[in-house]
Amino acid sequence: LYVYSMCKPYDFCFTSFIILLCPLTDVDCLVVNLEYVHCSWNKQGTPEVNYTFYSSFHVVKMMECATYLSENNINTGCNQPYGNTIDRFRTFYTRLVHGRESFVTEHDLKKKVKLNPPTNVTVKNESDSNLWFYWNQTASGCVESEVRYRTNNNNNWEISKVSPGKQSHCINLPSSTAMYELQVRRRIEDNCGESLFWSDWSEPVIWKSNNSTDKFVKGLMRKKSQTYIVKSD
Repeated sequence: LYVYSMCKPYDFCFTSFIILLCPLTDVDCLVVNLEYVHCSWNKQGTPEVNYTFYSSFHVVKMMECATYLSENNINTGCNQPYGNTIDRFRTFYTRLVHGRESFVTEHDLKKKVKLNPPTNVTVKNESDSNLWFYWNQTASGCVESEVRYRTNNNNNWEISKVSPGKQSHCINLPSSTAMYELQVRRRIEDNCGESLFWSDWSEPVIWKSNNSTDKFVKGLMRKKSQTYIVKSD
């Protein structure tokens, strides 16, 4: 018996012999940092069989997976190289094959892009007496950022949107008795096909003036192993 189905998640797939419910081999894909497409098919548990995976932005030119991800020697995902930056606006095709069974799915990846978090995050008390937060990111065009900060290690974060392309944020006249913890994340912005996914938050950076106490810093350092502390002069 040869089974071939072309379906979207949660559709019923009809063949001349059997009916398949597509979530049995539901493939979920995400473009990661515009570098590769990550696909997985284990949301409902590790498959019972080892599927071979093919994919492409052109249905007639599907390529086998370049890098498989596995659990207990069973293929559960694939990282496939991502080509042109505009490919996500095209339909992405995936195919799972096991023996004579073949499951093809179409994916719309336009809004399914997750960037890496910004790097080289720094904070500085500038000559204007304001606290300035800086970061680096590749391909700053078409990218919007979001900054969050909190004081004295409390649970309430202040969150601010940052204009597309901008890589800095200002906190006006910071308190000389408070410790500030800052982080930033980013995503593809609306004018370039807004993504539904923000990056993870960056590593935190800490600023405190010489007038603030050390107890907040000590408490934070017990929780985080990669935290950068900057004291004002």
